[in-house]
Amino acid sequence: MDSKGQLAIAHPPPQPTSLLKLIVFHGLIPILVPVFVSFKFITDRSFRATFPTTTAYLFSLVKSATIDPASRRWYFQDTTLLKQLWKLSSARAYIDKVTQRPHLEYQLREGFCGSATQMCILKSFGIPYEELPPQKGGESKPEEFAEHISRIAGEHNVELSTSIVRGDVSYEEFLSALRGGLANDNVRIACNYLRSALTGFERYYPSFLIASMYGGHFSPIVGIIENDHQHYDGKGKRRDEKDDNPLVGIFDTNHKYNGAYLVPARRLYAAVHAVDVTAKKERALVLVEKK
Repeated sequence: MDSKGQLAIAHPPPQPTSLLKLIVFHGLIPILVPVFVSFKFITDRSFRATFPTTTAYLFSLVKSATIDPASRRWYFQDTTLLKQLWKLSSARAYIDKVTQRPHLEYQLREGFCGSATQMCILKSFGIPYEELPPQKGGESKPEEFAEHISRIAGEHNVELSTSIVRGDVSYEEFLSALRGGLANDNVRIACNYLRSALTGFERYYPSFLIASMYGGHFSPIVGIIENDHQHYDGKGKRRDEKDDNPLVGIFDTNHKYNGAYLVPARRLYAAVHAVDVTAKKERALVLVEKK
């Protein structure tokens, strides 16, 4: 662990930005997405009924996070809180007991976050890194994630059960699932959430706006800090009146976010409650239990 409370985890090799990637991301996507939406409007009645209100809600959610991003709050990567986080048994599960090397890894490229999250969880259950398949894309839905991680574990004689907690449950049920899963040494939690609901719009280009409202993300949840005094500084002055206890620790599989960070449970709930427009469902927690 470094002086800032982060684990030493190797960054993936840099991916050169190709001309083709720039053309696809900044040229084709802004053109093809409106074409796809128009087609769905014509052919899909339920899409026509829900897409405008869903888009308005997602835009409002991300815009609010842009004005007040969690990444600018004192707790986000507070050194003291991070050190406290890595002392929790739920977080220690991601650190090898013998070598003290982390089982965590970053995604190799965009779109590999689900696969990287699976690798983190499987390694924490004792499956050697060398025996696991390489990261890949396509782990974009909670159901696919649950099916794939169970299949990979089964190939290594590890039996897993999974349960999906959608963001359409109440906040109290969501928090109960978090607390219950993290309190069980045999359970790991993968979170499928709209990260921009925490950090806001990165840039106001069409491609970034589209990705920020409709692009989900996967990362492991490593712990939860229940501390009635976490909003007070050393002089007893309250720092944040609006933020809710508890704080949830997420290891972001995207190395650009520098490892683990903490966000209030209610803000994470809103990010999971955000609808995946392609699936027409809220995003979800995936609880993975080793039998």
